[in-house]
This record gives sequence, structure tokens and C-alpha cells, in this order.
Amino acid sequence: MVKQLVLGAFEEFTPNFIANAWHHERGDTSAFATLEFWQDLAARLDAAGFDFFFLAEAIGYPMNDAGQVPEAVIRDAVQFPVHDPLALISGLATAAPRIGFVATASTTAQHPLLNARTFTTLDHLTGGRMGWNIVTSDNQQALVRLLGQTDVTPHDERYARATEFVDLSLRLWEEAWDEGAVLADKATRTFSDPAKVHRIEHQGQYFRFDGYFPATPSPQRTPTLFQAGTSAAGTAFAARYAECVFTQDREAARLAATVARLRAQAVAAGRPADSVKIINGASFVIADTAEEAQRLRAELNATPTREATAALFLGWSGVDLGALDPDATLDSVSTEVGHTMIEMWRNPNGTSPTVGEILDSLASTFGGMRFTGTAESIATEIAALVEETDIDGFLVENWYGGYEGYRDFVEQLMPVLHERGLLPDVARSGTLRSMLTGEPDVPEWHPARAVRGAQSGA
Repeated sequence: MVKQLVLGAFEEFTPNFIANAWHHERGDTSAFATLEFWQDLAARLDAAGFDFFFLAEAIGYPMNDAGQVPEAVIRDAVQFPVHDPLALISGLATAAPRIGFVATASTTAQHPLLNARTFTTLDHLTGGRMGWNIVTSDNQQALVRLLGQTDVTPHDERYARATEFVDLSLRLWEEAWDEGAVLADKATRTFSDPAKVHRIEHQGQYFRFDGYFPATPSPQRTPTLFQAGTSAAGTAFAARYAECVFTQDREAARLAATVARLRAQAVAAGRPADSVKIINGASFVIADTAEEAQRLRAELNATPTREATAALFLGWSGVDLGALDPDATLDSVSTEVGHTMIEMWRNPNGTSPTVGEILDSLASTFGGMRFTGTAESIATEIAALVEETDIDGFLVENWYGGYEGYRDFVEQLMPVLHERGLLPDVARSGTLRSMLTGEPDVPEWHPARAVRGAQSGA
């Protein structure tokens, strides 16, 4: 049986995201700060049949350990400027009435109460179409220098903090309000039944809370939970909480190993192997001939400057390639920032690329899997990749900005994928959880179910 893929659109509230190609002639992101720009894009993707609209976050911008910011960051718009993705979503809900919305929020930068209230609010406003991509923050220098945190938090400790953050969030979403607590009864002047609204007390290592959660339960209660790290700590975290995992492997064999590891850890955590949807980043260059597609891909690879690509790598990984020996590899480099990003450039068989080779190839290796060819040839590649890796779908990377970055995918490739049964005949709808996982509610294995109704005996 052919697996029907899940499709997300990979965006950030910035004029320039994955490939530093904001100045490419095909794209135009000059109006990126306007609501109309994003409403137009979300509406088109909704109509095309995408399942969700994914907004990444960048609290800071690339800087080194000393807080120095490469000029390329500002000149070439490398994660700068960047606006607030959560503030954008409520303005997209009516323009795109079916598609889901996933936003990144950091457990190292945010506070559980405010974050939980925001996602509950947006889940109400979207009719149950919200997802939270849980990250522990890659740009630790930004947290220290811009948010006033005292020091860089070690990688595995960030996941310990994230575990406490999410567990408290689940209590706010699932335990604080019983079903039927909201009465809105004018006759008795009772809006909420006090017996069904519960005080939450939490005294933990990282957070303290003693009070009520002020937001009423939303259609999903707990938003659909995503996770995006594939380090050892990240995959263990995903096995406990994540309903969807976002990966960015670039090779089929490596992706197959990642998928197998994630599913095995899910089983070890007491849940079904297929209970986690795994969605890999992918870019698509599509043309009428293979030769033309390769020419367009080479043109894209040549678009960003070497300085801009190095600055983007610094922002993602915390590693300043320009300060390292060009003949060295990253095998001995340690960082408390982007473990997953560094691991992508380490090969256990001793063939890791040098720093110089990474710098020269960065522009051609941005993002996840790459598909370059005709619509028919790419559809064949996708079918083979799904068979080999058991991947569940793709987060489509926008290299041009605006709808132009998806036009060829939507208008040329998606019809072929439909013909081959790789996409559903009718676009998925309902809550985001039901669209992505087929579950009408948080599944029984999830920690959220353990705390639901805990104070009412439900």
C-alpha cells in the first residue's frame, strides 16, 4: 500500500530564510512585514492541499562567543531582521481556514504559563489547528546577551529543563479545567463552575507555579506537539512527547537510520512505532528537462555569498567556521548549541569533510533532502525514498520567498504525486492532530492523558 505523504511549508517571519536567496529574481519578500503577504501565501497553500504551515523562530541572530556579529548578518539579511511568528498566526486563520499552523517556541527562552496561554489562545482562534514545535534553543549566545540569562545552558540540561517545562504545560492544558467547567449560565450567573477549575501547584528545579490557568480549554487542549532535535537527548525527548518529529537528513541511508532510531525509541517508551510522524526537510527544483533543473539548482547554489553561508552556519550551530583551521574537521569540535547541526558534518567512517570543504559546499547543502529534475523523475525518487526510509512526509523549503518558492511544487509536482497515490485525493481537514496523526484526541500513551482530570477523578 502506498503511503500518503504529509506536507508542510517551511517558513520564518523574515525576508530571507533557508538559502539566503531573498534577492533572487524569482522571489520578492519586500512586503514580508505585512499581514497581506502571509495571508496570500497561507491561502494558496491551503487551497493546494498542504497540511500545515510551519513557522520557525529565531530569537537572536548569528554571533560568536564574544558577541560579535558578522557584517554579513545585517547586510545579507541572515536571520536578521526576524519578526514574531506567534503574533502572525491569528491573522492567517481566516485567510486559510483548513490548513494547520505550527510555530516554534523555546523552552529555554519562554515561560510555561505565558507560552501555554498563547498556544491555547491560538488553538481557539484557529479552531484546533495549532501545533507547537518544541525547541530548547540553538542560539544560546542570544539568550545570554539579549535576554539576560546568566550563562549558556549545557545541551543535555536544556532537555532536562524542557521536560519540566512541557510537563507543567500539560498540567495547565489538561488538569486545570475539567470537561464541562465552562457553563456560561446567565440564569445562575455562573460562567465557570469553581468545582471544575483547579489550582495547579508546581515546585520544580527550573519553574515554580501556584495558581490557576486563566485560559479555557481549546479544541485540542494540548496543541499537536512537534520536536526537531535528533541528538541522543533530543530523540529521547521526542519518544516521550512528540507526535511529529522534524528531521533534516540529506542522504537516504542516514534518513532511514534516523527514522528507524526514532521509531525504536517510541516503542521503548511504550508507544506504537507508527505513533510518531517523521517529516524531513526537502527542497525541490523542477523543470521540463533534467538539464534545465540542474542549471537552476546550480544557479541557486551560487546565489548566497560565502560570508552569508558561514554566518548562517554560525547561527544554527554556534560554530564560527571562519575562526577554524580550513584543513581541520568538525570531529573534535564541541558545542553546547547545535549538536544536530554539527553531527550532520561528522562521518563515523573517517571521511568527514574539512572546514574548508564545508565552507565551499554550504550553499549546496542548505536544508534537508534535495530533489532536482522533472516532476515525473522527482515523483519516482520520492516513492523510492519513502519505500527505503519509511519517512511520513516533507517540510517543503522555500528558497525564493512568497508563493514563488512553492509554485513549481504545487503546479507541477503535486498533480503527479496525486496520480501516483502519494497524496490524498481530498485534502485533510479537522484539527491539526486529526490531520497529521489520525487521532481525534491526545492518544492514550501520551503523558497528557495521565494528567487529564487528575483533580476530578476523571
